Amino acid sequence: MSIARCIGWATLGCALLITPLARGADDAISEDARKHFKAGVSLLQDPDGARYEDAYREFEAAYAASPSPKMLGNLGYCALKLERDGEAISAYTRYLQEVPDIDPAESAQIARDVATLRAGLVRITVAIDATDATVVDKRLPARGESITNLYGPISEKIEIGVRPGHHTIQVKAHGETTEPWEFDARPGATLSRVFTFKPAAAPARRSSSSVVPWVVTGIGGATLVAGGIVGAITLGKVNTISKNCPNNLCPPGYALVPAQEDTRRFIRITDALLIGGGIVAATGLGLVIWGGGPETPRPPAAAATTPAGPKSMLTCSPLGCVAEMSGTF
Repeated sequence: MSIARCIGWATLGCALLITPLARGADDAISEDARKHFKAGVSLLQDPDGARYEDAYREFEAAYAASPSPKMLGNLGYCALKLERDGEAISAYTRYLQEVPDIDPAESAQIARDVATLRAGLVRITVAIDATDATVVDKRLPARGESITNLYGPISEKIEIGVRPGHHTIQVKAHGETTEPWEFDARPGATLSRVFTFKPAAAPARRSSSSVVPWVVTGIGGATLVAGGIVGAITLGKVNTISKNCPNNLCPPGYALVPAQEDTRRFIRITDALLIGGGIVAATGLGLVIWGGGPETPRPPAAAATTPAGPKSMLTCSPLGCVAEMSGTF
């Protein structure tokens, strides 16, 4: 590009002279600013080719440390080479206004080139509903590789001036990237776009309603197991009575009545555990089956019918005792 070439060599020549001029004419420039400025000049003189992006950052740091207008020429030059045309126009305009001792020929050339840049400048406004975001602008020229510029961090809105051509703009914030915005920008165009980040989806929480049926079923199962254990103890007590009273004849002094009462108490406990456990387990399984989808009315027969739990019975007479257990599962 002829503009970049003309301004580039003129400004680069000034860049190599600004350091001694700044030291003699403006003692307010800090050592930190001088350090960054020298680093920027060295990057422009890199034997492998000028490193404009790195130099631009160094000149920005130097200007932030000591905002001397003489550094604006270097900022404008690097911005021009990076196709940050809006920033190049701003830096060069202030450079012409605030530095009084610019060579007249250089000043006239920069003024003409700034006018050319303004005529073709594409103004883009990007609005964002996030903070600390970065705007990524990639331009694909007719020849050569694409040119990418990053702007940020920004919040809410940014206005940038870019070169005409095919652009792709995306916004990055907090680990998310928006869909690309592609467009062909004509010289002097004004474009705008609002980028919206969707709120992060809350992690799915397991519904307690899907856990309750299995808990109920587990309680019912545990109760049935307990009923089986108590039932086995009950049978042991029945067998003890049968051994002590063979052929329905109890030896003198044997406490038959207390033994019978103790056995009957264990029978009641067994019945309660087995029947209650069966009802609870059946309820839990019903909740698992009917609770997996949309709520549907339960058939009346199913609601009224409960599985019959095991039943036990102990029949005693003066001649002896007989135990019976039965049930349906």
